[in-house]
Amino acid sequence: MWKALLKKQFMELVAFYFPKAKSGKKRSGGGLALVAILMVFVLLSLGASFYTAAEMLSSMLPMGLGWLYFSLMGTLSVLIGVLGGVFSTYAGLYLAKDNDFLLSLPIPPRRILLVRMIAVYAAGLVYSGVAWIPASLRYFRFDASPAPVIFSLLLTFVNALLVLVLSCLLGWVVAAVSSRLRNKNILSVILALLFLGVYFFATSRMNIFMNTLSRQADSLGRTVREKAWPLWELGQAATGRAVPMLLWCCLVLALFLLTYALLSRSFLSFTTANRGAKKAVYRAGRSKAAGMDAALLRKELKRFTGSPVYMMNCGMGLLLLVLLAAATLVKARSVREVMDTLLFSAPPAVPLLLPASGAMVISLVAGLAPITAPSVSLEGKSLWVLQSLPVPAEAVLRAKEKLHLLLVLPPAVLCCLALAIVLRADLLSCLLMLLIVVLFTGVTGALGLAANLKRPNLTWVSEVVPVKQGLPVVVSMFGGWLLALVCMGLSALLGIYVNAHLGMAAEALLLALILALLRRWLKKKGCAIFEEL
Repeated sequence: MWKALLKKQFMELVAFYFPKAKSGKKRSGGGLALVAILMVFVLLSLGASFYTAAEMLSSMLPMGLGWLYFSLMGTLSVLIGVLGGVFSTYAGLYLAKDNDFLLSLPIPPRRILLVRMIAVYAAGLVYSGVAWIPASLRYFRFDASPAPVIFSLLLTFVNALLVLVLSCLLGWVVAAVSSRLRNKNILSVILALLFLGVYFFATSRMNIFMNTLSRQADSLGRTVREKAWPLWELGQAATGRAVPMLLWCCLVLALFLLTYALLSRSFLSFTTANRGAKKAVYRAGRSKAAGMDAALLRKELKRFTGSPVYMMNCGMGLLLLVLLAAATLVKARSVREVMDTLLFSAPPAVPLLLPASGAMVISLVAGLAPITAPSVSLEGKSLWVLQSLPVPAEAVLRAKEKLHLLLVLPPAVLCCLALAIVLRADLLSCLLMLLIVVLFTGVTGALGLAANLKRPNLTWVSEVVPVKQGLPVVVSMFGGWLLALVCMGLSALLGIYVNAHLGMAAEALLLALILALLRRWLKKKGCAIFEEL
């Protein structure tokens, strides 16, 4: 039984390797290679940023404060692990679609819980390891003796267990509170935004924070030793001390056992009860008639707002667009001063390219909202409901595109107007910026939908799989970014050697052509694929 449960759980983690719901056929070798390259690139990029942070603290090493160096980097790696898994722990533990099925089998609930915790541990190992391993590598340049090397590598797995404990406790708190709320999605979104705000604030202040720690290393070391005993033990263990290593491992293991015991007592009640939901009371009244397109669009909107995982991962670009527009207007004077300084000695053609550059920046941020990319996969096993309705497949796909435009266009247009005001763009440049952003939004929406039709995943257990691990999301985001850079290159080339307005018009024409081709494909082949899923 253990083997079957573990196999099922880890198959869910790599479910994006099985995009065809009916055949379960893996991707081609080229597709697997592309996914592997993208994953390695992202991990190496993150690892490089944390190696830079470790380099800022490396001045502690010659001072005999290697333990403090590891205490701080260990704390950072644990926080990164918890923040990385905060969006999926609650859903993975308590909201999995197969909870009812597994609980109906003669399997103890605590065993199901443990298997799900192992999956959370694997995710935490990746997130925390991205920060801890670069820190260890930087330390090995100072001391590469066997004990620090072996203990640091072992602590990669031990610290991931602490990440598991904190993530599960956070998920337990969210489950305890949300089970008493009528609208559970509000709490999930608020918590996610709170964590993201803390994360972005911390990363924006990382250089200042690290430099301050380096200057005050002695006083900070005394404070940690006196008032934060566990961090002292962690630092000592990473530098090769056997007794602190044993104590730290025992402490983390004890915390894990206590957490497992606590969650085991409440797992069954949280996964089967809904204490906070009020019973629906039927009240007679008039129902407003709605057309086919309006009803389908309303259904897509409810699907989006009814899933915190969907909203937070595919709607983050919407929030960033609003923040970008607000920051542009609030800091308008500073932005103009920086631009004047940078453009003082630039060639005459460069200032004319600013509207096109602004349109590219807005397009890149809008690409962080791949709302259509998982929309077909999220229908899951209920796809037959849409297929059985007396509506054409084209109307269903059109509703998914309309939702993308409805959500992305307003903040994108707002951002365009704010940037045009700050740049003091002429009317024609402003109109071309708006046209480029509108066309780019349409292209990314159609591209995400086409990619999802080609690579659907209808057998997911957790929404995290199609939303965060699906290839269509990757294709929509990175394909959109690549397209934005290509369009910018075309616009810049024509703008420098011919005319800036002509360059932006050529960019808009290219986007319109791509959009027309994608719409044609969706209307002909896309609808046929949807009907056969």
